[in-house]
Amino acid sequence: TRARPGPAGPRARAAADLTAGAYAWLIVSSPRALDHVDLTGLPATTGLAVVGEATARRVTRALGRRADLVGAGSSAALIDLEPLSAGPAPGATGAARRILLPGSALRGTTLIDGLTAAGWAVDEVPAYTMEPVALSDLPGGFVGRWSTGAFDAVVLTAGSSSRALAGLAGTPPSSTRVAALGRPTAAAAGEAGFVVDVVASSPTPPGVRAAVVDALSSRPRRTPFSAREDEPHE
Repeated sequence: TRARPGPAGPRARAAADLTAGAYAWLIVSSPRALDHVDLTGLPATTGLAVVGEATARRVTRALGRRADLVGAGSSAALIDLEPLSAGPAPGATGAARRILLPGSALRGTTLIDGLTAAGWAVDEVPAYTMEPVALSDLPGGFVGRWSTGAFDAVVLTAGSSSRALAGLAGTPPSSTRVAALGRPTAAAAGEAGFVVDVVASSPTPPGVRAAVVDALSSRPRRTPFSAREDEPHE
């Protein structure tokens, strides 16, 4: 898949409102948001929350500031972290209860629903969307190798890429073990026809490596992951 920018108007307004101090919190759930919305005007008084250590590192480099909150694993993890979980202060109005959430147009609703239930007013901005590449963009011979089991394992990183891969090349034979980054991705992959063998404990190189080793060492094939989900992934 590849990222395509969302509508320019909402992205520009979000950047301007953020700079003007219109939000109590900025939540960055994916590094891609930084590529499509100018967040460099983030005021020092606005809280900064991110999803995952990789996003936290990218945010620090781009904005010159460490995140106040880091949710592990998925966007839904942020819902349980204070002060987001506690909601805005009683009687808060205007900027004091607003959250800016730029991200994928394909994101699930778990995070937004949780924040809204806590009393926050969430401005969701479709900073980008993910679209499949053309079949001609794939490496030569890939589809044939994929369908005949030339790959020992595949790591699925997002629901959108799982759906795109299945649409372009089909699902792999049973000899190819399937690992997914997080339950949302695993759920989306299952809906796309993949049999997910293992879900990575964390979206980090050690977590992915451990998941692949686990998948490859499970012979005969285990009962695959049940597609329960926290939040549909982009």
